[in-house]
Amino acid sequence: GFVSPDGASPSATMAAALRVYRSLLRVAANMPAAQREAAKTQARSELEASRALTDEAEIARRVKLFEDKVAFARINTPKTRSRGDQTGHTRIVYGKDGTKHLDGTGTPRDKARWTNWDGKNMDPDSVTRHYHGLKRAGFKSNAQAKGIF
Repeated sequence: GFVSPDGASPSATMAAALRVYRSLLRVAANMPAAQREAAKTQARSELEASRALTDEAEIARRVKLFEDKVAFARINTPKTRSRGDQTGHTRIVYGKDGTKHLDGTGTPRDKARWTNWDGKNMDPDSVTRHYHGLKRAGFKSNAQAKGIF
């Protein structure tokens, strides 16, 4: 069959256009309502314009432009669309008898009046958490800070 200059067949180029169209629809699902409808309308018009073209190079160029638009939309779109009834977190409290309370109603604990941990005597859990954060950030040792290489 016909092969375009970049080696893709016409069906492969249209398949790429459909792939980009579907990816935009997935991204648009997380957009606010007004932007979602505008993105869907633009995607449909871009796909219809690509179907009317016969020049494979022009179709490939339009697909590339549309991929760039989808990438930009991914950057500016939240990962998930927020629902009105969700607060973003669930607090679960277990009672002394092992019952589970989803609304977070439990007996609050009082803070200790004094603590063993101060500037001279550091909490070992805090120190461990600090070292874990340093390791995660890519610091192997503090030799750079000391000037030892």
